[in-house]
Amino acid sequence: MLAGDVWSTALVQISELDGETAGSVQVSQRGPFYGWVVVGAVFFILLFSSGLGFYNASVILAAATDELGASVAAVSGATGVFFAVGGLTGFALSKWMDTSDLRVFFTAGGVVGAVALYSLRWVTNVAGLYLFFALFGVGFGLAGLVPSTTVVTRWFDRRRSVALSVASTGLSVGGIVLTPVAAWLIDQRSLSDAGPVMALIWFVGIVPVALLLVRSDPSERGLQPDGEVESPMVDQPDQSQPNQVKTVLGLDFASARKTRFFIALCAAYCAIFFGQVGGIAQLFKMVQERTDVAVASTALSALAFSSVLARLIGGALVLKVSTKWLGAVLVVLQSAALILLAVSQNETALIMSAAFFGISIGNLLMLQPLLLAEVFGVANYSRIYSFNQLFGTIGVAGGPLLLGVLRDAFDYRIAFFVAAGATFTGFLFFLAAGDASVVQHKWKPEPTVSNVG
Repeated sequence: MLAGDVWSTALVQISELDGETAGSVQVSQRGPFYGWVVVGAVFFILLFSSGLGFYNASVILAAATDELGASVAAVSGATGVFFAVGGLTGFALSKWMDTSDLRVFFTAGGVVGAVALYSLRWVTNVAGLYLFFALFGVGFGLAGLVPSTTVVTRWFDRRRSVALSVASTGLSVGGIVLTPVAAWLIDQRSLSDAGPVMALIWFVGIVPVALLLVRSDPSERGLQPDGEVESPMVDQPDQSQPNQVKTVLGLDFASARKTRFFIALCAAYCAIFFGQVGGIAQLFKMVQERTDVAVASTALSALAFSSVLARLIGGALVLKVSTKWLGAVLVVLQSAALILLAVSQNETALIMSAAFFGISIGNLLMLQPLLLAEVFGVANYSRIYSFNQLFGTIGVAGGPLLLGVLRDAFDYRIAFFVAAGATFTGFLFFLAAGDASVVQHKWKPEPTVSNVG
């Protein structure tokens, strides 16, 4: 029912958008645009990779502290390794992602992630847990956001915000559908016995979908982005010169990383992810300590559910408002949500605060690739996005670890206050980014009106 609601909402958004542009573009095919099949495939790949990876890291952290008798700080370092290795993997392979068949990366991620989850049966100490998370991080990076946003960005230009919002909603649906199942399996069977089951689910949910449905570029089906004959993303070849090759537009990576906008956005997402991923990784354990396991699972599902709804709304809203300023507002909301989590003590307050937290999580993850594609183009998108993500990985890895250390030294209240402060720093960096049109004029052939602020 939930998946149906997601797709119904998405189709309404798509229909409204197509209605606004009907008659203004020439479509190169009859029938549904295959790009939406790719979006659906990415949705399901992210559902499994996030449900058993991104959100499930919090559950594994809580179980490991109990089963291995380790401190929260020690185990939090292991989840930090998971996110750090995932980010490094995406960056290390991004150069090849710009030119290769992305199905290779998804498939490799499905295999490596399954092997890692199966290996949980042999994790009996903290050192083994770190090795598990390092290998799992490789699988997560191969089948995660870098290849997923890359393939969606290639298939869409004019409707990119809607496509990214629908595809990335798989992240949150995975938290709603699969993470509670993983939590139940671990609670009933222990980490070692639940690992092989989770490995099978991971493999089946990623590899067949990637091989059968994902296509790396619309040109593989004789199409342009959005299914149009002409696209603002590319220079069309001169018809009098049949051997001329079309050029995909965008700023080169070396130039992009020197711009004020890119530097500020790297710093912003480092701070944002410090608070966001740190909060997610510690949420289950924090709520469990204040209430019980059932409430902790409900809070994690509430966070994921609100992330789904908020992302779909944000995907439509970004068509009408500045992308950058929408992101800045969401950063402030995330900071406020972390403060509420810090002070909440009873079941209702914790669940509602987690749901409020989800509003920012869903949209900030979606806005990151959207901002980068709109400001810097798609010619070197994988390199640009993965490099930005690499800086974000500093926050991704540091957040869970430092919040765990603060919890052991003080309590979760102090830990979540620090996460809120770090997030607000991200808002200041958003303000410092400057005008996106300054960067866009470096690579767009004609001056255009920017919607990114």
